[in-house]
Amino acid sequence: MSSIIHSQFDITVLDVIKIQYQKRVLFDYVQSCYTVSYIQKGEVLTTSSEGEYVASAGDVMIHRPNEPFNVISKMEGVHYLFNINAKVKDGDNFFKLFPLGKVIRIRDQSEYERRFDELRSLWLQEEEDFRNVQVGSLAFFLLYEIMESTKLGGRRSSRDPYVTDRFNEALKYMEERLDQEISREELSKLYHMNPVYFSRAFQKIYKLTPMQMLRKLRLQQAKQMLEYTDYTIEHISQRCGYYDASHFSKVFRGEYGRGPAEYRKSIEYTKTNIATP
Repeated sequence: MSSIIHSQFDITVLDVIKIQYQKRVLFDYVQSCYTVSYIQKGEVLTTSSEGEYVASAGDVMIHRPNEPFNVISKMEGVHYLFNINAKVKDGDNFFKLFPLGKVIRIRDQSEYERRFDELRSLWLQEEEDFRNVQVGSLAFFLLYEIMESTKLGGRRSSRDPYVTDRFNEALKYMEERLDQEISREELSKLYHMNPVYFSRAFQKIYKLTPMQMLRKLRLQQAKQMLEYTDYTIEHISQRCGYYDASHFSKVFRGEYGRGPAEYRKSIEYTKTNIATP
């Protein structure tokens, strides 16, 4: 008894690379194929139109073609990646028929790494028919491992918890420069991020855009200065980044329900009553 197997899988491997780095920054990077990038060492932040994800050792990142993405790491790392086009059946895109998450935790990392090393070794050899079959088979095996890992719950969602201290550097930067002009673009450069992506990621953590947070920090400082110093309203407004005292008073009133002078008087009244026996 015999069986005839018709292949329904058409795979084209375009490159197989090992990347080692001290720090890594890809900003608005666009490619024409899929990139399957396994993190053997390190941790990265990756952002795209799909959302924002933190990927660490043992995870695979899948970058879609013709969609800009960022990859940022401030630590030493090693990535195993291959660029690929894959089709099944009547030319349908493999990744559309079998949608995978942006970041996936690999179930058997040592086996994945071993198979990748085989793929890399074959890729560096001279081309021949048998070699191409082996390359395609190993690439298919790696895709199979990714799919099986997804079934076991390895798919990572953009709803994964964020590291809440991630933007502490931006907050500190704002707090130290409340009397200066600060833009979203300026803050995003601290993280080598696209300003739009930075603003979205920041807002997901703090429920405020960076500029709304800057306004909040300025008004909080103004409030403290009104409570604990004798500085004039004009001086406080300048120290808090408002060079027009009347505009500062309007913004302060909108936030706290009374103008700076009224607020200071109410604080003084409260302190006096508390101090009076």
